[in-house]
Amino acid sequence: MTAEAPRLVEEMARRFQAGDADGARALMHPAIRVQQPASLPHGGWYEGHDGMAAMGVAFARHWDRTITDPRVFGDGGNAVQVTTQTWTAKATGRSATVDVVELFAVADGAIVEIRVFQQDTRLLLATLADAVAGSQGTTGQGTTTGGGEHR
Repeated sequence: MTAEAPRLVEEMARRFQAGDADGARALMHPAIRVQQPASLPHGGWYEGHDGMAAMGVAFARHWDRTITDPRVFGDGGNAVQVTTQTWTAKATGRSATVDVVELFAVADGAIVEIRVFQQDTRLLLATLADAVAGSQGTTGQGTTTGGGEHR
């Protein structure tokens, strides 16, 4: 087995951190699939480079984010990246820091799938609580009512 997947994931992260989004996208298969937790405003499956861009726009409507301490594990066609991320809600200014685990699949020299798992989506949603209280309803703990979606 080769270390193809970890090498690609590390290079993608390096390019994103350097502000080279086009270079990072070049490492992704044109039909890439990305899954975010359905409980988040940008949750669901996204397909292709256009889907990745749409996911970024949906995320950026709500939060700014810093990513630190990337750790990549894997071999061959699969890799796991663990990062520490601080999300700051644009509407409230509140921040939350969580670990994020991403599962990567690689085929034919390109990243073909990313599945993202944030450590505590309830904590992340609580940063938005004041911004969505009028439209969805929240408790003082940042949990939502009405199905748990913030849209």
